[in-house]
Amino acid sequence: MNNTIPKFSRRDLATYGATALVALGTATVNSASAQTTQNPELKSEFLLELLLDTEPAMNAGTTNITPVSGGTFNGPKLKGTVLPGGADWVTKSPNGDIHLNVRITLLTDDEQLIYMSYTGLIHRSMKTGATYWRVRPVFETASEKYDFLNHLVAVGVSKQVRGKVAYDVHEIL
Repeated sequence: MNNTIPKFSRRDLATYGATALVALGTATVNSASAQTTQNPELKSEFLLELLLDTEPAMNAGTTNITPVSGGTFNGPKLKGTVLPGGADWVTKSPNGDIHLNVRITLLTDDEQLIYMSYTGLIHRSMKTGATYWRVRPVFETASEKYDFLNHLVAVGVSKQVRGKVAYDVHEIL
C-alpha cells in the first residue's frame, strides 16, 4: 500500500479546479433545467393586501422621498400594522419610468416584527396609456412562525384605494 500524498503543481491545481468548476456548473444547470421542465407553469398564491399611509413627498432632485407613516396588511397567513418610520425613494428616469425603493417595518397582530423592502417599476405606455405598476417585495424576520417569508419570492400589483398606496402581494410558488 502506498501512503504517499501525490504532489500537484499550481498548474495541476488550476486544471483540476477548473474541471471541478465545470462539473459543478453542469450539475447546477442540469438541476435547474430539471426544475423548469418538471413545472414550466408559473403559479402564485395571494399572500397579503398592503395599504400604506404616506406623508407629502420631499423633493431631492430626481428622487422624491415619501415618508410612510403607517398602514395595515392582511392575508390568510398574517396580518397587522405598518409601523411609522419607513419611506419610499421614488426616482424618475429620463425615459419617464418611475423606480420605487421602499423600506418598511411590519408588526403582526401577534407582536412579531417583519422587515419588508421592495423595489418596483411604474411604466406608462405611450401607445395605450396603460400603466404597468409592479413591485418585488423581500421579507426578513427572526420570527419562527413567519420564517417562511424569508424564503419566498413575491410580486405585488398596485391597486387603487382612496388615500392609500395599495398592493395585492402574491407569493410565487
